[in-house]
Amino acid sequence: MADENDSGAVRAAALEAWTGTEVALAEAMAQSLVVAFLGSASSGKDSAIRALFGLDFGEVSPIPGSTSELRVSKLDPDGKILLVNAPGFGDVRAEVDQSVRKVLDSLDIVVYVVNCEGGATVDERRDLDAIRAIDRPVLVCLNKIDLIRTREREAFVAATLAQLGVDPKDAVVTAFDPLPQLAPAPLGVEYVVRWIGDRLADSGKTLLFAKHLRNKAEACDPIIQIAARNASIAGAVPIPGADLAAVTAIQVKLIRDIAIVHGQDLDRDMVAFILAELLAGGMRGFARWAMNAAKAAGMLPGGAIAEGVILAVSASVAGATTFGVGKATVAWLQSGRKLEGDALRGVFDLAAFAYKDKTALAGKA
Repeated sequence: MADENDSGAVRAAALEAWTGTEVALAEAMAQSLVVAFLGSASSGKDSAIRALFGLDFGEVSPIPGSTSELRVSKLDPDGKILLVNAPGFGDVRAEVDQSVRKVLDSLDIVVYVVNCEGGATVDERRDLDAIRAIDRPVLVCLNKIDLIRTREREAFVAATLAQLGVDPKDAVVTAFDPLPQLAPAPLGVEYVVRWIGDRLADSGKTLLFAKHLRNKAEACDPIIQIAARNASIAGAVPIPGADLAAVTAIQVKLIRDIAIVHGQDLDRDMVAFILAELLAGGMRGFARWAMNAAKAAGMLPGGAIAEGVILAVSASVAGATTFGVGKATVAWLQSGRKLEGDALRGVFDLAAFAYKDKTALAGKA
């Protein structure tokens, strides 16, 4: 059971952070998002849309001005999210009316799907060059990778990306509609979600995108990763008390973001309760770890620690606990709000320590 003093302090900080998150959430959900799926007719664009959003794009009504080759459709009734499905980019704009050209000029993200079975083509390189010319983030999905022999995949991927002039960090191998005997479910979707979520972070559109994804746990992953990174930065602020307020605000918004993705609403008392249960109940282990880390870095009883060491420890704790809060909230919502007590804190501990260890290894690399 969480210590009452710790629990009360966390709950008070969470309640105070509530109002600020109201504004941030309203701004996030008021935005618009345009995602384009481009590629040849046989590349698997429809399968990509189905794997990500769980819908058959052919059944979604296009907006006026679309053609049989280029379809622009609303993903939600309010038209906040528009999906573009087209065979290419360079030639289609001339064939549509002004309203659709305006949509194309407002692209946020491009997912370019390449059919591995056919290999890269001159037209695909031309399309990618045209997209790069308008300075839009583009993720290349080397799709139908299940059709390439396993031993040949690494060389094939390297050669294809070189042909297309694509940096490996902006490419993912996928099988959006794999052969049933090779894979029971789409492959690579989680990497697509993570890439898009990260690219939308600066514009604040990650939540809008995640809300409409089919797999809610996968949808929350980039949101949790972004929040953990932001908490690490906030945790390193060398102003007493400032880090607590900033990190708590990030964690409150994270819980609310995850609830929105799952189509659920949480009041401020419930959010404060979740944080108090997780942090006040789970922070003891982190407090012991932080103290040991500080001692290992040169802290002596009664002595001083270099400011940079203290801040590094605080940043690591802030990032790890925020990651743990996110993963525990997902588990709680997906359990139908039945997961509680030690079981819930167990999810938190496992995730938080895993994040701490992962970031520590990354720092040594």
